[in-house]
Amino acid sequence: DVSEYIFFSLYVADVAFRIAVLRHEWYFDLQEGYMYLNMFDACLVCVSTFELILLPAIFSAGGNPEFETNTIRVLKLIRIVRTLRIFKTVSVFRQLRLLVSTCIASIGALFWSMVLLLLLNIAFALMMAQALQTFILDERADLDTRMLMNQYYGSFTQAFYTVFEITHSGSWPSRVRPVLDLVDPWYAALFLPYIAMVVFAVIRVVTALFIKETLASAANDAELVIEETRRNALEYQEKLEELFQIVDDDGDGHLTPNEFVEAMSLPSVQQYMRFLDVSVRDVRPLFDILSEGDGLITIAEFCKGLMQLKGQARALDIVILQHENSKLMRQCHEIHRAICDAKQMCSPRGSS
Repeated sequence: DVSEYIFFSLYVADVAFRIAVLRHEWYFDLQEGYMYLNMFDACLVCVSTFELILLPAIFSAGGNPEFETNTIRVLKLIRIVRTLRIFKTVSVFRQLRLLVSTCIASIGALFWSMVLLLLLNIAFALMMAQALQTFILDERADLDTRMLMNQYYGSFTQAFYTVFEITHSGSWPSRVRPVLDLVDPWYAALFLPYIAMVVFAVIRVVTALFIKETLASAANDAELVIEETRRNALEYQEKLEELFQIVDDDGDGHLTPNEFVEAMSLPSVQQYMRFLDVSVRDVRPLFDILSEGDGLITIAEFCKGLMQLKGQARALDIVILQHENSKLMRQCHEIHRAICDAKQMCSPRGSS
């Protein structure tokens, strides 16, 4: 009991500090939207407050023991969901958190997809129930077949459930073949367009919509993008370190110009560089860039330089280059003006 009150106090303090620090961002963030997990924490605090403080005070004044036991049992079950907060912090559940956020982001698309499919199911169920009523009521037909058709299409509710199975369960042959084989093959004129348009086309469009929502949600998840970028950078750096060990013949941890040129001429190294998406054309200028002017390339310089050379030039690289070029041009103009001013100042003295 004492431990429950201790953890309850820590939990309340955690929520209170978050509210005090984040203020309005505690419930709404410009990037992530409404902070549902923070609101969930507040609900858990309210449940724990009711269980540990208000409920004992109510029962101390007199109450039904059976009701008290049932109430505490329900509250303890509700508190179990507190463990869901671990999804927010533990990196192992990052993919699960992405799945949950994707489902939440897809609620609107899911609702309208279900509305569209529901309307199509209702229309086709009414059509089939009406079309088979004549056969079901025909006393000259086989009784067992009539009972089977009545079981599947005898009323709107039965026809709707059958059409729902045809659309969503993938078992449409077991519901369509009895109608075609035992009643009339011409009913294929009704089933085939529905299966082609709804079961094949509409369902796949809805699936594609959810895939689009999943990709969009993953792309908008800043933490996931940062983690993926960091993981790719670490993998790329490990590959570059492996390449450096291959190129460094003497194993001293440095590359001389001769070692670098000889290594870059090897077909295996060139293939490895192409695998890393690094274009190497002029080996000697590349060595001067990587060595930073000291005549030797360390493993840190090797990895850092090739990571910057990976792939095509980025827009940021071009903007930085334009900025540096503009700065250099301004400095050249200033030097030119200074030389012109000095020349003008020296000209009268020289003539005198």
